[in-house]
Amino acid sequence: MTMFAFAAQVEAQSISDRVTGAMAAIRKMPLRWSGGGRPPYGYMPAPMPQEHGGIGWTLVPDPDAVAIIERIVRELLEDKTVSAVAAGLNTDGIPSPRDHWAVKMKRDKGGKTGGAKGSHVVRDVFKWTPAVITRMLRNESLLGWKMHKGKPVRDAEGNPVMQTEQPIMTRAEFDAIGAVLDSRSIDNRERHDTDALLLRVIHCDSCGGRMYLSKQEGKRGNYKCNSHARGDLCEAPSNIRADWADEYVTAEFLRLVGSIGTKLVVETPGYDPEPELLATVAEFAEHQEQKGRQKSKHAAKAWQDRADALDARIALLEATEKVEPSRTVTPTGRTFADEWAEKDTAGRRAMLIEAGVRLDVRRGTRGGWRKLDTRRVDFTMRGELDPAAEAVTDTAGDQEAESRNDAPPALGNAVRLMETSGDHVLVAA
Repeated sequence: MTMFAFAAQVEAQSISDRVTGAMAAIRKMPLRWSGGGRPPYGYMPAPMPQEHGGIGWTLVPDPDAVAIIERIVRELLEDKTVSAVAAGLNTDGIPSPRDHWAVKMKRDKGGKTGGAKGSHVVRDVFKWTPAVITRMLRNESLLGWKMHKGKPVRDAEGNPVMQTEQPIMTRAEFDAIGAVLDSRSIDNRERHDTDALLLRVIHCDSCGGRMYLSKQEGKRGNYKCNSHARGDLCEAPSNIRADWADEYVTAEFLRLVGSIGTKLVVETPGYDPEPELLATVAEFAEHQEQKGRQKSKHAAKAWQDRADALDARIALLEATEKVEPSRTVTPTGRTFADEWAEKDTAGRRAMLIEAGVRLDVRRGTRGGWRKLDTRRVDFTMRGELDPAAEAVTDTAGDQEAESRNDAPPALGNAVRLMETSGDHVLVAA
């Protein structure tokens, strides 16, 4: 019985080796899909075309999944956060990548997933999460590349082996959406769980730190300096009524830019070989760490072949020229006041942040509790809208002076002095 058991074990190992070898060989075949397991999200298996031999299976774009990917990309380019996009997909009942294939195969959605150590959790459905979206959009399978253990499968020349004739994205589009994800991950996330209009806009004049909305049930809210939470010591922490600050910033913002027309900006991504070059160099460096560890001539040759392939790909990417992106700007026929009126608090806050609006608040004085003392606050705007707002302000000032019929003062009279402070013009009598 021991001998029979040993023979069965040897046969099982032989079968495993044959399957592993066959899968490794198929991975190296252009356009060939192994036909086992779940395909990458966005693709579905189809018979290999006759012009490519007609043997086996390849991958083609899945129209249903591609429509969802296009929706995700479109919403991200419309300044939605990854969390908001995931929430919208779940609300609309869109199957996640894992459930999408189960629906295609007419199987039950959900299943087992990891829980605490040594246990698992059974879910009815797998939901979209920011991590799922980010992982999907950063996967080079969208470029049509074959991936194995998170790395591209490469041919003898170091080029990625393609798994489809019809990639979902070009390299330029892939890098462009990657740049959007990078920008959102660096303190550029939008908050929809707060009604603080001036979050990231209002600052304490004493320490320069952000002020946050403090709101207790049944009481009006206040923006307060939050230096203690940052571990800093503010010598003169400020505190201001939230409704006063919100109304003041709204009035100033619309006064400066409310009449300015909005524009639709269409970005056409270029192509920068740098991201793929850096990734390939990193893969080459990791491969170099295995140098000299091969015990057989065949293993050493396989290691050298891959090193040569990576080196060839690096040389090709180094010789590839960068194509700069282009930008098309089209007037929408609407004004910032129109946009402001239609947006919710999060949308208005995004408008203020994009325009570079900042409100610095100093400590109040006695008797300043009845209304906002404007001497306490400094409103500035340093974004792209600043020159346009300054032009509108100058035009309004010229019209006002013309309506007053101002003339040069007579000798001995007071003179209106114009002095520049930063980007704004101060008028003193």
